[in-house]
Amino acid sequence: MKVVRIVSELDFGGVEKVLANSLPALQKQKGLELKLIVLGQGGKVAEELAAKGIPLQILGFNPKIPNFKLLRKIKGIIKEFGPDVVHAQGGEANFHGIWAAKFSNVPLIIGEEIGIPNHHSFWRYVFKWVYKKADFIITISEAVKRNVVELGEVEEEKVKVVYNPVGSQLTVVSDQLEAFKDNGQESAQVAREEKKKRDFSPRASVRNDQNTSDSAFVFVTTCRFVPIKNLDRLLIAFDELVKENQGRQIFLKIIGDGPERQNLDFRIQNLELGNHVELVGFQQDIWPFLQEADAFVLPSLQEGSSVSLAEAMSAGLPSIVTKVGGAPEILGKSQSGILIDPLSTSEIQNAMQSFLDLSVDERKEIGLRAKEEAKRFSVENYIDTLMSFYGLSDFNLPAVAGPKPFDL
Repeated sequence: MKVVRIVSELDFGGVEKVLANSLPALQKQKGLELKLIVLGQGGKVAEELAAKGIPLQILGFNPKIPNFKLLRKIKGIIKEFGPDVVHAQGGEANFHGIWAAKFSNVPLIIGEEIGIPNHHSFWRYVFKWVYKKADFIITISEAVKRNVVELGEVEEEKVKVVYNPVGSQLTVVSDQLEAFKDNGQESAQVAREEKKKRDFSPRASVRNDQNTSDSAFVFVTTCRFVPIKNLDRLLIAFDELVKENQGRQIFLKIIGDGPERQNLDFRIQNLELGNHVELVGFQQDIWPFLQEADAFVLPSLQEGSSVSLAEAMSAGLPSIVTKVGGAPEILGKSQSGILIDPLSTSEIQNAMQSFLDLSVDERKEIGLRAKEEAKRFSVENYIDTLMSFYGLSDFNLPAVAGPKPFDL
């Protein structure tokens, strides 16, 4: 079976993280030949996937809809490769990929909505027309499904919910051992020592053993630095938290990068938070930072789902989570997080204070519930679901695939 995956960009972000987590495992499936097409530019994740042997083709086009030269290019690649399945992800990739696949008579065509679209009437019509050419549409949460159905872009029975997968610390260590296996015993020992650091970090030990009012407390968030992630309000709330807890060692680590980095630097300086807030930058491996934190914060103004939240839960962190979109679905019924109105700095601050006031044992119990809930988002479950889709040429699929939904 030949499968073509199509995305718009491949630098860093939510979609990129999903591909980084899942494509190496997908490629290992017996009898499956994979090809990844990137419409625009590559970047960090493209380099990572290429290093792992994922066949990818970076086209370098402007993916803005419509680009008819891009459409012809994709059609040519599809015709040459001859896939059984084309699976596109994201607006631009869906528009060009689904259309090109339909032109090329691909047996199974899948589109995927990766967020909550905000389309006016013209674009609703455009995507309704495009999605009619697909066999079905994947959405990454029930919230995204409700949105695209309410917009009239696709019929409800044609939508399948598949939650994004997350990797694990074991996956990272396995990758390191794989990379070192041909480099001699000394390099392999380096990887094993790194695993020990992950399993027994000093900060994790402090987090689990101390319960004093003057012990340090680390909040962490991981995201792309764009306005929709609401980092300005998070900084304002954190500033008030620091002022209300004079003498307490409270820190905020923001992991990621993006166009708002300079503005965030300015805001941190203006609030005089330089001793409390660190912009860590993009990290290919976020697990050490999650392991050394005490709580995770997701204050986004909009979230179709959240890989970052699921990763934090996998690391055993209690979370402060925006009420909007599909983010609450990731928490499920685990009671491992506090839901906040992202427009309210006081709610963000109060939630952070709540975790700050908990005992270590209480936070540890919450973290155990988070880790248990996060098992729903394993790469194995995700790949099993995709393979069940790819192996079918008709539409006899269950109404919801992947992790079981829950009542909000």
